[in-house]
Amino acid sequence: MKQVLVPVDFSTNASNALDYARILFANKNCIFFLLHAHIGNSNTSTKLKDNDSNAALDPTKQSKEDLNTLLNQTLKNNNNIKHGFEIITKTDSLINAINTVIISKNIDLIVMGTKGAKGAKEIFLGSNAVRVINGVHNCPIILVPQSYKVKAPSLIAFSTNFKRAFNKKELKSLISITLSCNAKINIARIMEEEYLTDTQTENKETLKKLFNDLDYIFCKIDVETSETNALRDFVKQTESDLISLVHHKHNFFQKITEEDVVDKISFNSPVPLLILPELK
Repeated sequence: MKQVLVPVDFSTNASNALDYARILFANKNCIFFLLHAHIGNSNTSTKLKDNDSNAALDPTKQSKEDLNTLLNQTLKNNNNIKHGFEIITKTDSLINAINTVIISKNIDLIVMGTKGAKGAKEIFLGSNAVRVINGVHNCPIILVPQSYKVKAPSLIAFSTNFKRAFNKKELKSLISITLSCNAKINIARIMEEEYLTDTQTENKETLKKLFNDLDYIFCKIDVETSETNALRDFVKQTESDLISLVHHKHNFFQKITEEDVVDKISFNSPVPLLILPELK
């Protein structure tokens, strides 16, 4: 039984992420945990449906009501007997709430919608997404762009430079999704060097063994301007449906998740992004 966490703020972005999660694991037994985190302040709560301000609900009660409404809508539209749904409300920051639920519910994967920083459509990674990426270190995360028309991935771009060793636990979610969706993987090597070192070659051989049951090919991507642009162009050219990478200090992704540069760098991915935590 897969345990999937979907943070919700009752926006279309969150609904899109939930739809993607359901499609992603259409053939798997899953429980989807719908989490709404809020701070104990009525100004940060969701909009009240009652026009009478005197009847305003406190944030926790409002959160539960909105979650129950979402749950009822989801159950009404769900015809997959393999899927179950639970709601969770937390009076806490989003990061603290997510990390608490990961442990208490033994979460396998987080799926969340994204919207541009400060509403800028050209920015894929919004501030909440960046905080979750930097604040959650022990669970894979899928970010679903707000305009993405959800469908199961058929071709996955896995970005790596082979400079670090792989392990099965680290790649578990990628392997599981690939098998579940019967997808293919393009292993994209983004690096300026022409040849692999002995260590890189050894890591590549390890990856072959880990991907033994998958349909994959190796591709080399030339970097003309930046690594982010190279990967984005590769995804568009190959019509990949999902990007996957391991979030470690020495890859380009670390650069675009730093708070002080998120407003300056556009990683305008047209497809969801699977971020695998670095496990040592």
